[in-house]
Amino acid sequence: MAQEELVDLRHNQHLVKASKNTNIDASRGVQFTPFIYVFDTLDLPFFDDFTTNRIKVYDAKQNDENVSLKIDYDFSVNGQNPVTLEFMRSLTYSETKEIGGNIVYSPNPELHIVYYTEGVPVGADTGWTNVITKFDEGTGLVTYDTLLADDMLINDPDTFYVVADDKSLWTPKVPIDTGDTFNSIPFINNSFARNKLTQGVATFDGTDEFGFPYDVSIETSYGLADILESKPLGLDSLMEDIYLSFVYQSGGHGNLPDEGDSLIVEFFDVVDGVWRHAWTDEGGGLNDSVFSPQVFLSIEGPKFQRAGFKFRFKNYSTLSASLDHWHIDYVRVGQDRDTTRDDTIKDVAFTEGIRSFLAPYTSVPYAHYKASPLAFEADDVAVEYINLGSDPMNLVGLKYQIYNDEDSMIFQETTADPNVSPFTRVTSLFQLSNEQHFTSESNKIIDFKIECKYTATGEGNAQTINDTIKTRQRFHNYFSYDDGTAEKAYALTGAGLELAYKFYAPISDTLKSITFNFPQTLHNQNDNLPLRLMVWSDLNQDAIFESSFTVIPAYTQAGEFVRFELEEPLVLQDTFYIGFRQQEATKVYIGYDLSQNTSNKLFYRTGNIWYQSSFNGSLMMRADFGDELIQAGIDIPISNSLPVTVFPNPATDVVNARIGGFEPQFTEVLDLSGKVIKSANGGTVSTTSLSSGFYLMRLHSDENEIRMTKFLITH
Repeated sequence: MAQEELVDLRHNQHLVKASKNTNIDASRGVQFTPFIYVFDTLDLPFFDDFTTNRIKVYDAKQNDENVSLKIDYDFSVNGQNPVTLEFMRSLTYSETKEIGGNIVYSPNPELHIVYYTEGVPVGADTGWTNVITKFDEGTGLVTYDTLLADDMLINDPDTFYVVADDKSLWTPKVPIDTGDTFNSIPFINNSFARNKLTQGVATFDGTDEFGFPYDVSIETSYGLADILESKPLGLDSLMEDIYLSFVYQSGGHGNLPDEGDSLIVEFFDVVDGVWRHAWTDEGGGLNDSVFSPQVFLSIEGPKFQRAGFKFRFKNYSTLSASLDHWHIDYVRVGQDRDTTRDDTIKDVAFTEGIRSFLAPYTSVPYAHYKASPLAFEADDVAVEYINLGSDPMNLVGLKYQIYNDEDSMIFQETTADPNVSPFTRVTSLFQLSNEQHFTSESNKIIDFKIECKYTATGEGNAQTINDTIKTRQRFHNYFSYDDGTAEKAYALTGAGLELAYKFYAPISDTLKSITFNFPQTLHNQNDNLPLRLMVWSDLNQDAIFESSFTVIPAYTQAGEFVRFELEEPLVLQDTFYIGFRQQEATKVYIGYDLSQNTSNKLFYRTGNIWYQSSFNGSLMMRADFGDELIQAGIDIPISNSLPVTVFPNPATDVVNARIGGFEPQFTEVLDLSGKVIKSANGGTVSTTSLSSGFYLMRLHSDENEIRMTKFLITH
């Protein structure tokens, strides 16, 4: 019997960002030429529950309100900044010829010169002008003599834009110069942790801020991974009972850390300028579903209790994939704290917003919804919140509000004011009215904003930032159950297996393509594994569509999908299933979203028997009724099943490719976003100029056949 499985990902699909070159000056902050970011010292109390991302972002523009012009001159003279200055190092005199013929010599004023380095005074000098003024009282004429200067200065100013600080709390680590490597930041999300205390966590793993592994050279690579460093705090020696506190969880919906993996806290020794170890927890535990009790770490002593103190979290992890996950939440630093009480958190917080009004769908084509809203809208929608404190709380005005793309509220609903017992997690339901619908003049792609909020009465709600939670209702050109990001990868094992995913279309429409998210897994199995696309109206009958050609999976980046167009568009209505037949026994991995469970829609067949999937989650395969390109995805034409061979793989200096043993007419190398970065006639491409990592290869045969595959470069 065939087996289905879930495995971990090589990349973190929640992260897609552009990199920037930077340098740093500890005395000022961070410099992204020509921008200088100033860091303020934070006052206590310090608090972050990661409801919003408060990690510093370096994205200022010259015309932003918090940006001011700064010009760094090399020198000034008497407060002015001339382009050049010639001067004498000894006193000079001006001359006045009186009417009687006498010559009177008057000392010239001193020139006070200040030298600067990067805008900071670094020296001073005194000089006198080398231009001698001569005045004749009898004629009224003024003449000038210029002496050969003892010295000459040239101002070559640098222009910068100073960016005032914002409300961020954390500073990303950046390289000392553009050639250095550096450790990245954790990612802020609401997906990877289980039984969350608030609507966000900071997750540490083995991938950088772009979602890529730190080191893919070997699967067992290990070392320092993410770092989350606070801004400087304004501590002093008079403060008492200063504590850092936080909660943490290992694993969650991600990968449980192994023995040897660790989460670490360090304090910055302001006097000696070094980081000191404060706390560690190591992997290898079994409990990956709950958060720890609060961890309290005392901050005391003259090396820490002074302005400029900082703290940081970091993790040691496998560096070859998105593995060994740690999640932290509710980070606080304050003085006069009593760590003996169990009610030190006084807060009511949202943990989950409204996922979708179209349950179980996350998106349907708007034309389908508009034709039959009640066919898609659930009977109710839910929000989840938790009372973290020891006092009962009453929530007033628990509501949701819906805004269209013009930010106009189109409808809202308020539920009965709930009472929340101490240390209790609550799910509240909003019953949906048959008259409340998402209205728009467009039948195209539409997003509506969903905002849930409440007001908590009493003294048990110290933080209000987590009293609002925002999500989106999407109407795109496809049917989907997933939220767009994969936490795991799903696969079947066995040649000839068939997989089917159930959907419902209330109106007749034309299915154009099937889209897939193909993530990279730790062992990179999606390699030249053909699939044959299929569509059913009933799993007890034969497929109503089966492609005459096979398609080859191609890796996608986070949130991206590959579109496989049907040979002929297929008109569908009512229940239908999309899927494929797996041509070989080797596993084909597809992205799997753990945020909601639609396993009752997913089936696989071995022999003549269909089985329902046993894994909770949603497969990232979508039924596409539109013509638009998928977000940054790669359109891959259907091709026949001639085998593709790539050698050597991994490649170092050159890579060769063959289709069915024959050299292709033309070969293109693409990065993982689908951008062509190198091409060559024939089937041989030089790889010496390409960085180590994974790439796609697109092969064009003499018969205009196009094949896709992937390969690895190592230097």
